[in-house]
Amino acid sequence: MWTTTLATVAEALNGARIEWMLLGSAATALRGVAIVPGDIDIAVRTPDDITHAATVLPTPPEPPDPSLWFSTLAQPTLEWGDAGERWYFGRWMINQVKVELAHIDAPATAELLVETRSPLVWRERQTLTCHGQPIPTVPIEVQLATMIARHQAARIDATLAHAPLDLQLLRRAITDKQSEIPDLTVPDQLQQLLT
Repeated sequence: MWTTTLATVAEALNGARIEWMLLGSAATALRGVAIVPGDIDIAVRTPDDITHAATVLPTPPEPPDPSLWFSTLAQPTLEWGDAGERWYFGRWMINQVKVELAHIDAPATAELLVETRSPLVWRERQTLTCHGQPIPTVPIEVQLATMIARHQAARIDATLAHAPLDLQLLRRAITDKQSEIPDLTVPDQLQQLLT
């Protein structure tokens, strides 16, 4: 089960004093929203945190899926992008669950409250628990802005049905996402909440 893997990863990262934050579908599901994550997505504070993570996360001797790249001690990180957006990325398969760590340098989002690429989101993260392990987690309000941008109507509905919201934080997250995507259309049920 993905929660067992998340707890294993959290214990390793917390023990190594790596600054991290759970993102994506696992962060939504950890709040009790009725979705099943396909993987575990984690942001780390610095590119070096991925290299450090490779020393504490289990790396199998053989790649679990030859068609995908996986982190090793010799090559813990893939890098791509340019000065506008540079990715540092690591991937592991732990207990049959894909775990991906990323740090994204994106100067244009420095003042925006957006998932994954913004330093501001680190100030708003919330700590949940999973099998007794503390899990620093992206705010659900920031995730909702991402769901809107990705047109994930079913996930938005499931989230609204379950999670209490900080409407001020939600307004900020949506406004900041709209500055990136000017034609972002906010669904009616969210517009009603925000009026």
